[in-house]
Amino acid sequence: MSVDWLFPSFLNGERLWLLIVVALMAAGYVASLTWRKAAQVRFTRVDLLDRVAPERPRWRRHVIAVIQLVGLTLAVVAIARPFESTSERTRSEGRILVLFDVSLSMESTDVEPNRLEAAKDAARDFIDEVDDDVEVGLVSFAGVVRVEVDPTLDRSRVNRRIERLQLDLSTAIGDALFVATDLLVGRAEEDPERDEDLAPGAIVLLTDGATTVGRETADGTAAAVEAGIPVFTIAFGTDGGTITDPVSGDIVPVPVQPAELEVVAEATGGQAFEAQDGGELADAYDQVRDSLGETLGEEIEITKELTWRWALAAFIALVTAYALSLWWLRGMV
Repeated sequence: MSVDWLFPSFLNGERLWLLIVVALMAAGYVASLTWRKAAQVRFTRVDLLDRVAPERPRWRRHVIAVIQLVGLTLAVVAIARPFESTSERTRSEGRILVLFDVSLSMESTDVEPNRLEAAKDAARDFIDEVDDDVEVGLVSFAGVVRVEVDPTLDRSRVNRRIERLQLDLSTAIGDALFVATDLLVGRAEEDPERDEDLAPGAIVLLTDGATTVGRETADGTAAAVEAGIPVFTIAFGTDGGTITDPVSGDIVPVPVQPAELEVVAEATGGQAFEAQDGGELADAYDQVRDSLGETLGEEIEITKELTWRWALAAFIALVTAYALSLWWLRGMV
């Protein structure tokens, strides 16, 4: 039983003033009991009454009266038309793809313990906090783009794949945007009832660099724009990041490069964020999540009228009171 059933809102709340009538009836009943008791003592021989009607209703008539008053109260509530409100998101609006950079630069330890592990933790937290009715998918990219998990409501599956992500050479942001766009459009087209005016979904792109192989970032951005897909970008890392070259052993600087990502976000209608540590990355994801609620479309509010429930409860109470009066009060005075 929901809280709204116990404490509902009302479509015609002004009708609750009728409860005053019920309250007056209750007060009248109490007053009549006082008057009746006084009248019995004054005008009736109590010892004779006990012999003539030993089975007087006593407390039973009070129970019946209380049930009747409860029934009338429930009826007034029903007349005021109680309702509860819920909200839901249409199927075509709920889909997010997380694009995760696994290039070697993510090995930098300028973020503890390193960019990759910190990004994994933040991504898992983000996914766990996304609304339950929103599908989430995972795409990893370095020199090669891989669809790790198609959009799904199974959060544990996405989190398991995040945990197994491994570093690789190069950074193909443009190709990743193309793959993500095609995936979202394809999934949206599978729904025959989708609204063509709605975005097929949204992309959250986390990376620390710029495109080094494959198609240009601008080309991938254009594809997202054409599909109407907003891209939220997170530039993760600091200007002081370095890694050790796996071939030469040299220390190679890998500063974060946010400029290209800002262009992507602005062009697609998303937002660009920068994070230099795990805390800032978590904050960025929180802001992304808040913004996604608006980008993916407004939630639809559904109003469910509860009048029949309260009317049924009133009917049961009044029928119960009537039945008890026939059973308890028969032949009594």
